[in-house]
Amino acid sequence: MPKNKRVRQPALTATKPKGMEHKEQLVESIRAAADQFTHCFTFDLSNLRTTHLTQVRQDLSDSRIFMGNNKVMAVALGRTKEDSYKENLFKIARRLTGSCGLLFTNRSKKEIKDYFSGFEIADYARSGTPSTIDWTVPKGPITQFGHEMMDQLVKLGLPIKLDRGTLLCLADTTVAQEGEPLTPQATQLMKLWDIKSIQFKIVLTSHWTDGVARAIAPPKA
Repeated sequence: MPKNKRVRQPALTATKPKGMEHKEQLVESIRAAADQFTHCFTFDLSNLRTTHLTQVRQDLSDSRIFMGNNKVMAVALGRTKEDSYKENLFKIARRLTGSCGLLFTNRSKKEIKDYFSGFEIADYARSGTPSTIDWTVPKGPITQFGHEMMDQLVKLGLPIKLDRGTLLCLADTTVAQEGEPLTPQATQLMKLWDIKSIQFKIVLTSHWTDGVARAIAPPKA
């Protein structure tokens, strides 16, 4: 005879998957911000660094910044005229592509544009990203480091010898070439030489207030 299978009763309180719950919370938070603040901006980011973004959040502590799944953020604003959370808010949802975010604030448009107008912070490049510069360690003495750095520099690929207590690079050594991916060794050498070759940037792309949505022209190079 077939064995009796235990019949499992469905839970009285079904729980939603964590991913779905997080998405719903993001939508609710964005819509709450749309009710609370008079201005909404979309922005693009380049070379995101948590430390620098934290500084922006602190500088704009009276505002709200959202970064998350672009499709979910677009749903919160509304993707069509019919489901737009507020009048014409759906128009700026189209700007949510790539590395981007939303900024809700009661500060004036001019104040926010002025804050971000020249907003760039130099930082070190990361391994695997295309180099933005050509950089070579020239042949000759390396005076900024002591003899104790010799083993580390050799491990990082530099042809080094010690001459009377001074480190010498034996040949011009190309570390980075523009457009080519950076190796882990290259990024470590650039840090040792304090070469910050990338820029953390936030560029405003559109603005909404009181039912009016407009694109924001990119800053001139």
